[in-house]
Amino acid sequence: MESMEAAAILVTLACYIVASFLWWYQRTPIYLCTLLSGHGSALATPLWSYLYMIVYRPDLEVLITVLNIPLLRIVVIASAWWYTLPAMLVLLLYSTHWWFPNYLSVILTCIIFGLYHLMLETLVIQVGLWNYTAPALPFDISHALFAATKSTLLSLSILYALIVAQRFAWISMFFTLLPATLLLSLIIYGILGAPFWMARLLTTQEWATMLGMLTTLGLFLWAGHIIAQGLGRAVNMHSL
Repeated sequence: MESMEAAAILVTLACYIVASFLWWYQRTPIYLCTLLSGHGSALATPLWSYLYMIVYRPDLEVLITVLNIPLLRIVVIASAWWYTLPAMLVLLLYSTHWWFPNYLSVILTCIIFGLYHLMLETLVIQVGLWNYTAPALPFDISHALFAATKSTLLSLSILYALIVAQRFAWISMFFTLLPATLLLSLIIYGILGAPFWMARLLTTQEWATMLGMLTTLGLFLWAGHIIAQGLGRAVNMHSL
């Protein structure tokens, strides 16, 4: 596992170096603010471990323990870019006029985000970094795919926050973005995911789990639709 942690540190350092360069080149600290915001999202991982029945490899370095659930060092390190990297890359493309938000482009972007998160989820499960103790999901949906769906929506939400906050004054940008990833994860994993995790925790009935899964996926689609429409409106407001 030392190699995995070393890789996470290298990627994190590379992201901070590029973000620092972009602060100098584009005269905006938005990328650094976003990386710091990503670290903040790690604070909720013990909660998601409990609600979504995630078990981490026991030999990983623990920073603190919350409700007998560890907050791991590698998770805190990698959280800087785990959700935020796709959003920052798209923001960079947008700032250089290589990406233009409309409904179709946002859907294509969402698909790319999904592939990125599915690749990461599959990788960490294969190397044994973490796994899921919950029974098989309804409709033969894999745990990796369901986790990637949540992460995709979170990355898309972060992209919306970046598009909105990019023209803020630096102080306003800092106080807007710093808690953004944590708050958005609480909304997506905690509130929109509630029909699913409540059904899994409160009952063993298969029909209840299926209903919870369908409701959660429906809420994800609804939220994605709102974000796709909102991105276009946010850009039009900036262009006025």
